[in-house]
Order: sequence, then C-alpha cells, then structure tokens
Amino acid sequence: MLLQPGVPPQYGLSPRELEVLRLIVRGRTNRAIASELFISERTVHRHVTSILEKLRVSSRTQAATHAIGQGIVSVAP
Repeated sequence: MLLQPGVPPQYGLSPRELEVLRLIVRGRTNRAIASELFISERTVHRHVTSILEKLRVSSRTQAATHAIGQGIVSVAP
C-alpha cells in the first residue's frame, strides 16, 4: 500500500480513507462525503469505521482533532 506524502506510516490510511478524513475535518456528513466522492453512504461508513480504528479514536471529532494535530490533514481556508 502506498501512503500519501506526509502521512505517518504508523496510521496506514489508504488514499481513499485520507480523502474521507479530509472531508470529516471539514465537517461533512456521511451523506455529503458520499455525494462528493460518488460512493455509497454505507461505503463512507466503512471508511469512517476504519479511520477511527487506525487512528485509535472513538469519534469523528477526535479523528479530526488528531489528524490536524499530527499533521495528517492541514486546515486550509
């Protein structure tokens, strides 16, 4: 699996999971993420579950905070 530049390897996020995480950080709902990425809400749900497990957090808010704090996702206007 290839990692995105700047993503610490210990997290093992796939490129798609990283896309979903970026949208979580922007406050998007599963429905909005599904629409934007042209995938089903169920698929988004699976990605979110995987992200939470890989980041070892229990909520979307914690995932977003952790991703920003660790530099996995940047917050750009």
